[in-house]
Amino acid sequence: MTVALLQTAWLVPFYPLLAALLSLAWSPGVISRTGPRPCGYLNLAMVAVAFSHSLLALTALHTNAAAGAQALYRPVSFSWTWLETAGLRVGFDGLVTEPVLIAMTVITGLHLLVQIYAIGYMEMDWGWPRFFGCLSFFEAGLCGLVLTDSVFFSYVILELLTLGTYLIVGTWYNQPLVVKGARDAFLTKRIGDLILLAGVIALLPVSGTWNFHGLQGWAADLTNNGQPLPAGFTLILLALIAGPMGKCAQIPLHLWLDEAMESPLPSTVLRNSVVVVGGAWVLLRLEPLIELSPLVQAVLVAVGGTTAVVASLIALAQVDVKRALSFLVSSWLGLLFVAVGLGGTAVADHLLLVYPLPMALILMSIGTIVISNVTQNLTQLGGLWSRRPLMGLAFLTGAAGLMGLPPFASFAALRELLALTAASGHPWLLGGLVLLTNCLISAGLIRVFGQIWGGRPTPFTQRSAEVLWLMVLPTTVLMGMELHLPQLLVRNGVFSLTPLPGWGPLAWPLLVSTLVGGGFSAAFYLRPHGLARLPQALSGLQEWLAHDMQTERFYHRTVVALVLALARFGAWSDSRLVDGFSGGTGAAAMAGARRLSLTTSGRSQAYALSLVLGVLLMAAWLLASPAPLPLSLLP
Repeated sequence: MTVALLQTAWLVPFYPLLAALLSLAWSPGVISRTGPRPCGYLNLAMVAVAFSHSLLALTALHTNAAAGAQALYRPVSFSWTWLETAGLRVGFDGLVTEPVLIAMTVITGLHLLVQIYAIGYMEMDWGWPRFFGCLSFFEAGLCGLVLTDSVFFSYVILELLTLGTYLIVGTWYNQPLVVKGARDAFLTKRIGDLILLAGVIALLPVSGTWNFHGLQGWAADLTNNGQPLPAGFTLILLALIAGPMGKCAQIPLHLWLDEAMESPLPSTVLRNSVVVVGGAWVLLRLEPLIELSPLVQAVLVAVGGTTAVVASLIALAQVDVKRALSFLVSSWLGLLFVAVGLGGTAVADHLLLVYPLPMALILMSIGTIVISNVTQNLTQLGGLWSRRPLMGLAFLTGAAGLMGLPPFASFAALRELLALTAASGHPWLLGGLVLLTNCLISAGLIRVFGQIWGGRPTPFTQRSAEVLWLMVLPTTVLMGMELHLPQLLVRNGVFSLTPLPGWGPLAWPLLVSTLVGGGFSAAFYLRPHGLARLPQALSGLQEWLAHDMQTERFYHRTVVALVLALARFGAWSDSRLVDGFSGGTGAAAMAGARRLSLTTSGRSQAYALSLVLGVLLMAAWLLASPAPLPLSLLP
């Protein structure tokens, strides 16, 4: 039975997809007598089925010897041909491997907890069919993304996830800020998607395949045979990494994640924990190609390093708690881009593995505060440790899971990244960047904790009872999973136990950077300190950081201004040149016709005379022109 579940693991995306399609019966009100709640319960049931199937398939891989050998050395593969013509085949090729099963288990498990959480969070909302259907659509897309072995269908699924982002951010579409956030998130991600499409189309003629494993073999042949890179291949790689940059909210395509915070918080939990890492998953699959170009690796390091530092600085000045955490997401994923740029595929895998659970836990604990205190403004919160200690412990557990703090799993992953930078060509620069980013992330997380649970109560927090058990239960379950994650990874051989999980070279500098960042932030924010706000002379700096370093204004003055100028020029040329030419020629034809009409007398003798004169003139011209030579006499 377990072997059969392993061999049919490719069915997992269809369970939530079926639930999303069935939600269409409730969304427009076709089924109205039951109300919206049965739709939410249906989606929850199908997500539970998907999680059970993924978990049992992963268990079969690890416990059944026959299934394990088959899946590890002869993984289950499947293929569906979408288009085949003129020698071109476009199909959905998939593989069921151990990383795929782990990813699907994490995705479906988090979706299950979030859908239980959402039932409590959206208790009084009537938009259940649209909201829960979009959540299931997201889950189906993410599971399909990790299953596919085709870079083309990876692009297609990323496009569908972009559409899903637009729909779910616009859940409360009667609010102007929500409409703006959904539109900006969609358009910003579309920029990266369009550049990615150009790279995907250009890749096929060069490599001859769109399959990731085929591309890996093609890259290995180039390396082993010492062949030079095809012409323009570096540009193709730069286009391919543009898509993951947009999905992972990396500079300069980072503003969409900030705008997407207008959606309901349960969708924010999924977006910031698993949806954003979809781009990182594709980037890791492209690692064999990226290693062929040092320039592309340098671009990844530059983009990731810049985003890691800049986003963490911006997070320190944010007042909205969801926006502060969104910039910390970009900062953490920037470290993952640095790992990929340095060729540390295993390190990037570990960073990707330890990230989703703590970020989801942080946001779920924050959601219980936002829903009961009717604000997400950090300056209006405080003093909740005596009233909401359980959610405070949950937040601290998630925060520790993202810092370089032993024995949590992120400590081992960050220490491996620090060791990777020490072996690079610029160890002091990149190592200092990792330590600085970890210090700033720790400071940002403790700042949020201090402004919510530290200090004195405010009018918004005088009364703050625990929320519905449907929100507390999945949060505490996830907290237990995060606490057990280090031992789980040690038991499966991901990290070593010496003497703490992942302890090794450069562990002390990483731990010191965590204590410095978290310690200073705790001193400033647990009991509000005067230095928590910059002096008046430096208030402009804080204002600049709070407005995302005026990035949006910069885009309006450069990119948007250029697009508007081109649009105005196009409108002018269309009205004056294109329409003017066609209108002018028509007017000239009409004027000529009017003048010719004046020569019409109606006398047949004049018409006959004109014909005779025309024939005589043509005959005279033919007689006057020299006769052509025969072809045989031509040289």
